[in-house]
Amino acid sequence: MKYIIIAGVCILIAFLVALSFIPLGIEPLTELYVENHTALPASVNLNKTYNFSFTTNNLEYQDVEYNYIVEALDVNDTTLFKIDEGKFTLTNNESKTINESYIFNKHFNRAKVQIKITKNLLGKPEFKTKLWWQDPNYPNQIDIHFWVDENVIQKKL
Repeated sequence: MKYIIIAGVCILIAFLVALSFIPLGIEPLTELYVENHTALPASVNLNKTYNFSFTTNNLEYQDVEYNYIVEALDVNDTTLFKIDEGKFTLTNNESKTINESYIFNKHFNRAKVQIKITKNLLGKPEFKTKLWWQDPNYPNQIDIHFWVDENVIQKKL
């Protein structure tokens, strides 16, 4: 009986040691969203400036350098013009909001305003030293967008 109890305790200790190497519920991710998205215009006038802002929130459990590009694209994904581009670094649980403005100078019918970020992971967090493997579907690039139509002003004859 004494040997069964000792064997049970040894198995329990081995199990607890193995469990300590497994990270608990860690799913690194980056949030990217447009602030106040309900106030985005559905249609725009030519030669008028419009504003919006987007936020990036780092939940990657490590420092990340983000490169971003904001563009206006037509319905065929052809670039109409570049609105902005740049880069910034965020620590874990840090966020950054970037304000943008755009103006359409040429007729376009319908356009997509797209924000695209590319992630460059810096360093190695502690959980990656445990029994953790990279998700094969982990995105290194994230993009969001919204559509705008051109307001066509009809002149009376």
